[in-house]
Amino acid sequence: MPARLYVIQDDLFFAERVKMTARRLGIEASPLSASEAQTRHWETNSVVALQVTLNPERQLELVKRLTSATPPPHVVAVTGHLETGLRTRAKALGATLAAHSSMERALARALKINAGDDATPPR
Repeated sequence: MPARLYVIQDDLFFAERVKMTARRLGIEASPLSASEAQTRHWETNSVVALQVTLNPERQLELVKRLTSATPPPHVVAVTGHLETGLRTRAKALGATLAAHSSMERALARALKINAGDDATPPR
């Protein structure tokens, strides 16, 4: 079963970047609000991308809720390269980290893993 990508749409510019990345990977990214993400029942092949840079405390709380869901989605937390404290905290909560510049690679890897596919994702 193919992996499904969702993007937390707190920042429209970020959400558009994720949607464009998804199109390049040959899939669609479904937008969700933070509140929708917290109440959603996740499938095991779900991947959620969110930017933790804006409103970090709120976003880290969302990461915690998502990674403790049953079943949890694969959470890709996007930050700046130099936000080491924020990156450390997101990783400790169970998120996969991605810098803005490497977001496409991180999403492709997460989608490949969650699809159970050994092939390279389309470019």
